[in-house]
Amino acid sequence: MIEQKATVISCDGDTVWLEAERQSTCSQCQLKQGCGTGLLENHVGKRFSRIAVNKTTDVAVGQQVRLAIPEQSLLRGTFVMYIMPLVLMFIFSAVVQFLNFNEMVEIFAGISGLFIGFYWARLHLSKNKDGFQAKILEEPK
Repeated sequence: MIEQKATVISCDGDTVWLEAERQSTCSQCQLKQGCGTGLLENHVGKRFSRIAVNKTTDVAVGQQVRLAIPEQSLLRGTFVMYIMPLVLMFIFSAVVQFLNFNEMVEIFAGISGLFIGFYWARLHLSKNKDGFQAKILEEPK
């Protein structure tokens, strides 16, 4: 389980809206003072994400809670959103190259495969919303 602290910002019906601070790996790096990415993070400041979660326990606005998402769901979502469109791009390009079409057709086929992969990912994720849903574990003590 991947866990993070979040603050309840509103509750409406069966949905709880949480606000969690985005964390980057720069906060744990030893070289953050001399790194351009670390300096940029300090300049931009803290950024927050708003997350909708199904209400499973009674919570109050302003309360700190622990938010969790299963690692398997995160990996599956990453595969669907990033890897699958790239795989389709390469497959479409390879098939067109195997059929001895010119380079422009190969480029167009690759771009088509990429967009078909993104469209498939969108459909797949919209049908499986519950599988990627974060959950409130319990209030930290």
